[in-house]
Amino acid sequence: MAHNNGTKGRIVQMSASTVTNAATHTAMPVELSKIHADYSWNSRAERNVQDMADTESAGFDGFEANIRLSGQVTPIILRNTGGKTLAGAKTDKPYEVVVGFRRFRAISRINAAAKKDGKKGAVPGLPDGAIMAEVRDCKNEIEARILNGQENTARKNLKAPDMVFLARDLSKAGMNQVDIATALGITQGWVSKLLKVASLPPAVLDNWRDEKPIAAVQTKDGVFELKSESDGKTHAKELTEPEMRALAELKGGPEEITARYVRLVAPVASQGESDNGPTEKDKVKANVEEIASLMGCLVRAGVLDNGSLDWNRVIGPKKKGYPIDCGKDDSQERLLELGDVASEAFEREVSKGARGPTAKTA
Repeated sequence: MAHNNGTKGRIVQMSASTVTNAATHTAMPVELSKIHADYSWNSRAERNVQDMADTESAGFDGFEANIRLSGQVTPIILRNTGGKTLAGAKTDKPYEVVVGFRRFRAISRINAAAKKDGKKGAVPGLPDGAIMAEVRDCKNEIEARILNGQENTARKNLKAPDMVFLARDLSKAGMNQVDIATALGITQGWVSKLLKVASLPPAVLDNWRDEKPIAAVQTKDGVFELKSESDGKTHAKELTEPEMRALAELKGGPEEITARYVRLVAPVASQGESDNGPTEKDKVKANVEEIASLMGCLVRAGVLDNGSLDWNRVIGPKKKGYPIDCGKDDSQERLLELGDVASEAFEREVSKGARGPTAKTA
């Protein structure tokens, strides 16, 4: 498989050992204490490693219980560190996880619990304190990144934020869009969309993927920020990849884009409202208005054809697949009200310099 090895414009082959290792390397038990695992390096966000509820009904606890009962089915993939991690830090551990972060975490937890209880044979078929692994000869970080990305994309384990970060990292390493698409088994068109999202301000991307707080930014409309709660997470609304791409299409500096993002994911908190102020319906209404304004900006920029908009088709219960949530009240009267709110907000933006025909109203 070809990829650009950090030199733009020059395509080189992945090392033969990396390509053939899957067939030539034999899995063997490796002591957990000798393995370094950097979850921040993994293409799959750490919260996505732990929270599997979206893709696997049993969740992480069920995954762990299955290993405890049936053993480890698939080996993880390690690399020789040579004293340095993929992130560039020094380490005295000889191995580092490249593929299999969930399996590593589950088996580590199983062994820790067994040791605490004084039990032996924690994982069937494995020595205590060990995990089944293949050790690959990854010549550089880009080869390790591709192996990691291939595993996760093949299993469809990566959420949209993970894919954006992965595409961004490969692009920064010098790979072009075609090579990234080939390496990950996705289309070049999708890579282009992912990289568009990757152009958003780092603070926005970090919150989208890892729920990190956003420091206060000052704009003409006020001060906007996202504060973390007691667990260090903001618990803001998670936008879809198309919504993030629409945000990236807007004109404005990093502060304006960040403020727009904050209003989208936490419209009430961003304006400093108290808990005793707006009702849940007010919050939903503000969110609908903000999203409609964003779509109006896209029409004004010539990115979106407003002739295809029909608010009846986009506003409704989120659980039924509608992209703009109407909240708990999905009565016809409420939907018509929100449709009017969206239409008015949309037209206000379009009227500033609209292109194309007038949008359909609810």
